Amino acid sequence: MLEIRFHGRGGFGSVLASRALAKAVFYAGKYAVSFPSFGAERRGSLVLAFVRINDRKIYRRTQIYNPDIVVVLNEDILDLVDVIEGLNLDGIGVFNSTKKPEQIALSKSINLGVVNATKIAKDILDDPITNTAMLGALVKSSNLISIEDLEKGIYSVFRKRLGESLAKKNVEIARIAYEETILGISKGGKNYSDKAPWRPTVDELPLGTILPKSVLPNGKEIGPGAAKQRKTGTWSKEKAVVNQEKCIECLKCLFHCPEGIIYKNNGKVKINNVYCKTCGICVAVCPVDAVSIEEIEDYTEIIQ
Repeated sequence: MLEIRFHGRGGFGSVLASRALAKAVFYAGKYAVSFPSFGAERRGSLVLAFVRINDRKIYRRTQIYNPDIVVVLNEDILDLVDVIEGLNLDGIGVFNSTKKPEQIALSKSINLGVVNATKIAKDILDDPITNTAMLGALVKSSNLISIEDLEKGIYSVFRKRLGESLAKKNVEIARIAYEETILGISKGGKNYSDKAPWRPTVDELPLGTILPKSVLPNGKEIGPGAAKQRKTGTWSKEKAVVNQEKCIECLKCLFHCPEGIIYKNNGKVKINNVYCKTCGICVAVCPVDAVSIEEIEDYTEIIQ
C-alpha cells in the first residue's frame, strides 16, 4: 500500500487535490481513499490531507505518520514544519518551490521533485492555488499513474465543484507542472527542534491565554494555555501594522481585538504579530485608518 501526505494551508486546495488524486487512481484501475485532517483553524492555517493507494480494498482510516510521499503546496511551510518527519527511508518529497532540489535544506537528504507551482497557477488562474500543479509534479516525480489518468481525475472532480472552464484550466496547470518538474536530491541537516509542536502540561488550561501564569486571590494557579505556544501568526501570509503617525491612541483596536494581542508601550500602540490572525477587526474599527493589513515578507519575526 502506498501512503501520501499533503501539507498545505487552508484554502489552497490540499483536500481537493487529495480527492482528485484518489479519483485519478480509480481511473488507473486501483483503489484509493482520501481524507483531511484539520481543526477549527481559519483560512491560511496549516492543514493535512492523506491518500492511500492499493491494488485491493482499503479499510485503514488512520492518519498517515510514515508516508511514502510527501507533497508540500506552500513553500513557506518548509521553514515552519519538518514536513518529512516520518518519511520512509526511500520516500519522495514533491515541493512547490522557486529553488532547485539541491538548494533546499531539510532535516535529512531525500529524493525531491520540485516545481514553481505558484507561478504556474498565477499565470493560468491569476490566483496562487497550487493544488493541481502539485498533482502534476507528483505524477512526474513518482510515476504513480499516467498523466492522462490524472487529467481525467482532475477534470471529473473540478468540473463538479468549479465548472467546465476552471476544470479545463486546472487540467492545463497539471500538464504544465508535469513538464516543468525538476528531479534531484535535497540537502540534509536542517534543525527543527525549536519548532516542535506545542504539547500541554498539567498546568495549562485547554482554552488558555497568552498571559503568563498567575495566582488568583484564593491561591489557585491559572496556566498559560495553548495560545502561548501556538504562534498563530504563521496562519496567514499577512500581518496587521499600525501607522504611528496616524494613530490617535483611542485604543478602539485594543478593546475590540478578539485575541488580546494589541497593547500600548512607550506611548505607542503595537501589535504582537506572533499571535495575530489578521481578522481585520482592528482595521474596521480604527476611526483614522491608522491600521492596515500588509503581506509578510519574512517569517523570522514570527517563528523565532
